[in-house]
Amino acid sequence: MRVTNRVFGWLKLDSSQSVRRQRVTSKGRRPFALGIDIDGVVEKLDTCINQNVCGATTAFSMSSDFSAHATGDLLQMINDGEDRGKDFPYYALRTVFKRWRKGIDLEPLIQLLQSEKSSERQRGAWYLDEADPPADLMANVVINLADDPVSNCRWRFVAYVTNSRLYSDAIADRLAACLLDLDLYVRANTIFWAVVANDKNFAHFSEAVLTGAGTMLYKFRNPESAGFWRDSERKRAARGIEIAQRLRAGELVASIRESMPEEDSFSFDKLASLSHAIKRAVERRAAEAGAATGP
Repeated sequence: MRVTNRVFGWLKLDSSQSVRRQRVTSKGRRPFALGIDIDGVVEKLDTCINQNVCGATTAFSMSSDFSAHATGDLLQMINDGEDRGKDFPYYALRTVFKRWRKGIDLEPLIQLLQSEKSSERQRGAWYLDEADPPADLMANVVINLADDPVSNCRWRFVAYVTNSRLYSDAIADRLAACLLDLDLYVRANTIFWAVVANDKNFAHFSEAVLTGAGTMLYKFRNPESAGFWRDSERKRAARGIEIAQRLRAGELVASIRESMPEEDSFSFDKLASLSHAIKRAVERRAAEAGAATGP
């Protein structure tokens, strides 16, 4: 209807005017009573509709032709700066993500995640989070993100582990380091992982954290300084586990915040934003426990 309105908009007819079509003249044209050439208008309308249809067909064909391009070529075209239309990046990435979700042609993603350039690793980490490729094919690659100097990569590691439910002794050790991360966004996301993890993985993780997993080796000339940082890390580790335990038990974020002023408020702000997901996890575990015990 937008095409029709655009073509006829310049007529500017009000409710008191009427348009009456006359018989075809000897010249084969049909004039309006108001002196407007109906055939000319129809020709304009046909032209506009054809252009609209052609444009829609072109866009559809362009999106469907992405399957003919290699994944690496599509990623290069997305980032080479050339103008291929405003919808090109969306359709190209959609094609790439569909492949990666199926575990197809993951090498370009792996190359980005292993790049020496931090900008490429961050882009790869974002792709990883969006595409969510199979965990069994990415485990040996994503674990390196946990030690990346860029915090965006570290929290993407936590997010991928949360969504994929990937877990192992090595993953547990890196998650423990993320729990102690000085970037509070990484720490808060790790606490969230601990809240939604299954009982077996959480028990294993808690034991690993409380026995020193993930702690750094500080080298200070003054032994008291080293002791201070080790003690500080132990307290942060225990506090992170306690927060997760209480949330898993169904306690509200606000209640924990009041009783734990030593924890940075940002951690609680982030967890509060995830309250709905936390509630669903608690309810799911309760339902599973009820089903296991039976009637």
